[in-house]
Amino acid sequence: MGFFAKLLESYHEAVNRMFSNYGAYVAHRPFIPLLIGIIILGSFCIGLVNVEKETDLELLWVEQNSRIIPEKKYFDEHFGGIPRKESVTINAKSSLDDALPDYGHAMDALTKAIKPLYNLTQVVQVDGGTFELNQGDYCERPTVPSTLRKGPAQRDNYLAWGYRNVSACVLDLLVFFPDFNRSLYGLPADWGFDSFPCFKLSPMDCFKEGRDVDYPQELQQLEQLVVFNNTAAPLGLVVYFAESQIQDYHCVNNLQATLEKSGSYTGEETEQIVLDVKVAVAAFATWGYNWRQSYKEMTSQEILSFFNGAINIAKNAGTNILDPPVVHCILEQQPCCLSWFGSHTPISAAFGSVEHDTSGNISKIGALRWGANNFHHKHPLWSELLAQKLNQSLEPSARKELVVQFENLMIQQLTPFRDSKAQTDFAPGKQFGDLQVQFTMWRSAEDVLIDANETPIWQMILSAALVSLYSFLAFVNFKKPVHSHTTLVLTGLTVVALAVVSGYGLTAAVGIKLSPLAGSVVPFLTLGLGIDDVFVLVTILRNFLKDKSIQSLSDSLIPEHEMSLTTALAGPSVVLTTFSVLASFFISSISPMPIVRWFCWQMGITATIHTLGMLLIFVPLMALDARRVKSQINDPYLWIFFGWQGEKTLQVQGKNIDGSDPSMQDSAASTPISRSVAKYYAPLFESNLFKVFVVILFAGLLGSMTYLGFWKVEHGLKLSEVTLKGSYQHDFAVTTEDRFPSYDIWLVTRDNIDYPNSQEQLGKLFDAAQQNLSHWTPAQPKIWELSWLGNLYLSMNQSLNLSYPLPSKDFYNLTKAWSSSLLGRFSLQDLSCYNTSTGQHTSCLAQQNLPDWALKATKTVLFAENLGAETKPNLDIIRETRRFADNFNEEYFNGTNAVYAYGYPFLFYEQYLHSSHDLYMVVGFALVGVFLAVLIFQFSLSTSLIIALVLLMVDIEVYGFLYIIGAKLNSLSLVNLGIVVGMASEFTYLARSFLVVDGTRNYRVGKALEWTFEPLLHGFGTQVAATLPLLFLKYHAFRLYYFAMFTIMGVLGFLNGFVLLPVLLSWLGPPPLPHATATAAAERELAMAPSTKSKQYAGNIENGKDDSDEDSSAVKSLTHSQHFNGGVVSPS
Repeated sequence: MGFFAKLLESYHEAVNRMFSNYGAYVAHRPFIPLLIGIIILGSFCIGLVNVEKETDLELLWVEQNSRIIPEKKYFDEHFGGIPRKESVTINAKSSLDDALPDYGHAMDALTKAIKPLYNLTQVVQVDGGTFELNQGDYCERPTVPSTLRKGPAQRDNYLAWGYRNVSACVLDLLVFFPDFNRSLYGLPADWGFDSFPCFKLSPMDCFKEGRDVDYPQELQQLEQLVVFNNTAAPLGLVVYFAESQIQDYHCVNNLQATLEKSGSYTGEETEQIVLDVKVAVAAFATWGYNWRQSYKEMTSQEILSFFNGAINIAKNAGTNILDPPVVHCILEQQPCCLSWFGSHTPISAAFGSVEHDTSGNISKIGALRWGANNFHHKHPLWSELLAQKLNQSLEPSARKELVVQFENLMIQQLTPFRDSKAQTDFAPGKQFGDLQVQFTMWRSAEDVLIDANETPIWQMILSAALVSLYSFLAFVNFKKPVHSHTTLVLTGLTVVALAVVSGYGLTAAVGIKLSPLAGSVVPFLTLGLGIDDVFVLVTILRNFLKDKSIQSLSDSLIPEHEMSLTTALAGPSVVLTTFSVLASFFISSISPMPIVRWFCWQMGITATIHTLGMLLIFVPLMALDARRVKSQINDPYLWIFFGWQGEKTLQVQGKNIDGSDPSMQDSAASTPISRSVAKYYAPLFESNLFKVFVVILFAGLLGSMTYLGFWKVEHGLKLSEVTLKGSYQHDFAVTTEDRFPSYDIWLVTRDNIDYPNSQEQLGKLFDAAQQNLSHWTPAQPKIWELSWLGNLYLSMNQSLNLSYPLPSKDFYNLTKAWSSSLLGRFSLQDLSCYNTSTGQHTSCLAQQNLPDWALKATKTVLFAENLGAETKPNLDIIRETRRFADNFNEEYFNGTNAVYAYGYPFLFYEQYLHSSHDLYMVVGFALVGVFLAVLIFQFSLSTSLIIALVLLMVDIEVYGFLYIIGAKLNSLSLVNLGIVVGMASEFTYLARSFLVVDGTRNYRVGKALEWTFEPLLHGFGTQVAATLPLLFLKYHAFRLYYFAMFTIMGVLGFLNGFVLLPVLLSWLGPPPLPHATATAAAERELAMAPSTKSKQYAGNIENGKDDSDEDSSAVKSLTHSQHFNGGVVSPS
C-alpha cells in the first residue's frame, strides 16, 4: 500500500473513530453533553433583547461595495438624502389604459383630491410646548426672507413695505386714465408673506386654476386685475411695466429719495433696499396665475392642444437665463406650463398612459399626476427651519417620526377617495365616480417592509404542525410500539426550533439587523433544512436497534454499539451537509445587497447552531431513546394505546455472525420503502439502457433550462411585484410603473471644485448635459433654468446688472448676498455650505458679515424621461450619465470625481449592472466551498468533482425554471441560486454510502440507494411540509421566490441526487474507502471460519451460558471493524 493510500486510510479511520467514540461516550453519559448543549443554545437566546429590525429601503435594497455607495454617502451628508416624494394620480376606473374622458373633469378631480392635503394640521408637543405643523412646514419650497415678512413697516421687512410703496405710487399715476378707479386697487397696509407655496408638479399649473390648491392670499392680492385704459392686467405686471418700461423706475427712485431724506438709513442700506425692490418688481411680474387661460373655458380637445403647444414651444425655447420664458408667455400669449413663480415645469411627467400621433404630438392621456417633494428629514436646511419653528433642534430620529406621522395623516386623508367611499365625490354616481384616485407617500414602501417584517405566527404554527404530523407518520410503529420513535423525532423538532430561536439571538447579539426575510422566510427554511438531519439520524439508529446482529453483541441496556455505529455512519455526513450549507450561505453573503447579506448571515449562524444542537442535544436524546428501546418500553406517545411496557422478546446472543448476516456487507432491506427501493428501483441501475436514457433525459432538461436561464430570464424586481395586491402601494405601483416613465435625477458637484474659478466649466456642464443626455431630458424645463447657478446669474443681472461669469474675487460676497435674497431662497435646498476655517457645515442662509462662508456641494435637478420600471432603460441612463460625467471630469476637472449623477434609478438599479457577474461569483464560490467540504470529509477527488458537477446542473436547472414560474434574476433569486448548492448537497449522504460499501459500482449504488433513499425522501417531504405555509404568505414575491423556488430546488435536487447521481457513480464512481474493503475482507474471513465454534457458541446460549470470554476474539474483531467501517453495517 502506497504512502498516500495509507494516509487516506488513517485519515478516514481517525474521522470515524472520533464520531464513533463520541457516540459511545454519549451512550454512557448522555446528560453531560445534553446539559452543555442546552446551556450554550439557551445563552444565545439572550441576544434576543438586542433584536433590531431594519425597514429602510435605501439600506436594504441598495447595492454595497459599488460606485453608488460613496456617491450616496456624499449626497446624504450634504442634502440628507433623496427628497421624500409624494404623488397622487387620477385615471379612468374603466381601465388604466383608457383615455381620460374629459381632461378638465380629471383636473377638477385631482384638485379635489390634493387640496385637502394642504389644509391638514399636525399638532406636535415638544418639551411641553404645543405647535401646529402643516404641509408647508414639510415640503420643499422657498423660504420667505425676513425683508418680505407681513406686518407694519419696520426696519427688517423693508422689502414688503418698499414694494407696497412702489405699487401705491404706480397706482396713483394711473388716475390720469378716466376708466381707472383708484379706490378699487392696492395692497393692504400690512401686506407681506408668512410663507410661499410648495414646489409641486401638476397639470393644473398650466392654467389659471393652478392657484386653487395652495396659493396664499398675499400672492393673489399681488395679481389682482387692474383695469385701466380699457386694459386688465395683474397688479404685479402693471408695476413692472410701468417702472421698467415706461417710467425708468420713477417710483423706485422716489422711494430712494424718501429714504435718504429720512436719515434713518445709511447710504449702503438705502442702496440695498433699492436693489432688492428692483429685483422684487421684476420677480413679482412673473408670479401668479391670473394671466393664464382657464381650462374650464376649454373643451377636452382644446386642453390637449394646449398641452401640445406648450411642449412644442418649450422645445424651441432658448437657454438664455436672462430671458425668462414667462415674459414670452405673457406678451406673446403663448400656451405655457409654468410653475407659480414663472419657470417651466416638466409637464410631461404629469401625464400617464400617453400615446403620440405620427407628428409626435400627444394624442391620448390616460392618467394625470400631482407630485411634490417633502424635505428629507436629515436635510440640513429643513433641520434649521424646523428648529426655528419649534424653538429647538431635534434629533434625526425625532424629525423622521414627525415626517412619518404627517405622511400618515395624508394617507388617512386620501384613502377614502381611493376607496370611493360613499361620503366622497369619488363614490359611484357622484361627481367623480368614473375616476380612480391612487397615491403613494415616501413612507409607503417602508410600510410594506415593516409589514413584511412581521412574523407570520399562524403560518409558523401550520408549518410546525405539518412537519410534526409528517414526522409522526414516518416514525410511528403501531405493530411494534417499542420500535416507534415519534417522541424522539418530535423532540428533535423542538431542538430544531430551539436552534432557530438561538440563531435569532446570536444574530442580534453580533449586531446583524433582521430584514423582512428574517420573519417571513427564515423560520420555515431553517425548519425544513434542520429536520433532514433528524430524519437521517433517527432512521439509522432505528435500523441498528432492530438489527439482531448488533443486539447480539451485548445484553447491556446501554446502547454503546448502536450509538457508535450511528454516529460513525451519519456523523460525518451531518457535519458535511452542515459545512455545505454553511458554504452556500456564507459565500452567498458576499452579495452586495444588505437584505440578502443579512439573511445569509442569519441562515449561516442558525445552521451552525443547529449542528451544535444536533450533536450536543439531539444525539444524547437519541441515546436515551435507544435505552428505552433496549429496555422494551413503548414509545411514550403510544402509551395511551399500548401502555408503557412493551412485549418481552428473547435476547438472541449466539447467532452465527458472518458476512451474510443482515447487518453485514450484503444485508437485505427490511422497511417497506427500503424493500421497494431494493426490489424495484435499485436494479434499474444494472441496465446500461436505463442509464443512457437517464443521461439523455437530464441532458435535455439541462439544455432547455440553460437556454431559458441565460437567454430568457429577465433581470429586475418591480415594486408592484413585492407589494400586497389590493393595497394602495400595489395599485399605485401598477398605475405608474410603466405609465409614468419619469424620475428626477441630480447633477451633483462636489467640494473639490473651485466654484469662483469654475463658473464657465459649470455653465458648460449644464449645456453639455442638455445636449448629450437629450434622450432623457424633457423639452421643458432646461437644466439651466432650474439650476442654482442660473438663478444666481439672473439675480445678479437684475439687481447689479452683472453678466456671466461673475468676478471670481467677488463670487462668494455676491453669492452670500444672493443666498439670503428673495431669488436665492428658491435654490437653498440645492446648496450645501461650510465654514472654510473649521470645515464644518454652516447655514446656506449666509449673513453678509460671515467671512469664511463657501459652497461645499450643489445639486441641479434633471427631470429624466423614458425610464419607467423596466430594468434596461434605467441601466441605460446610469451608463450614459456616468459616461458623460466621467468624460466631463476628465476634460475639465483633471479626472477627479467632481461631478456625478445621482437619483432613484442609481440607488435601486445599480445592482443590475452586474447581476450576472454576481450570479457567477456567488454560485461559483458556493460550488468551490461545497467541493472543498466534500473533499475534506470524503477525501475523494472524483466524488467531490461528481457532486460539484451535479450541483451545478441543479443550479442551472433552477435558473431556467425562473422563467417558467415568472420570476426574475434579482437579489432574492440570486441568493436562492447560491443556496441551491447547499440545500441540494443533502444527497452527499448517498455519495458517502457509496464510498463505504465494497463490491462492484452497480452493487454499491444499489446498496447506497437502499440505505439513503428513505431518510432523504422523508427529508424532502418535511422540507415541503415546512415551507408549504409560505404559499399562504401575503406577499406574492415571498411566495414566488421562496415557496416556488424552494419547491423547485427540492424536486430538482432530489431527482438529480437519486436518478442522475447514481448513474454517474455507477460509471465514474471511485473505489470504496480503504477501511471499507479491509472490513469486507475481514467479514469474508469470518464467514469461512470453522462452524464448530459457531455451533458451540449457539449451544452455550441454549444452555443459558454467556461464554463471552471464549468468543471474545471474534466479537472484539467484529466490534472493531464496525467501529471503523463508517457504514458497512446496513440499516435493516
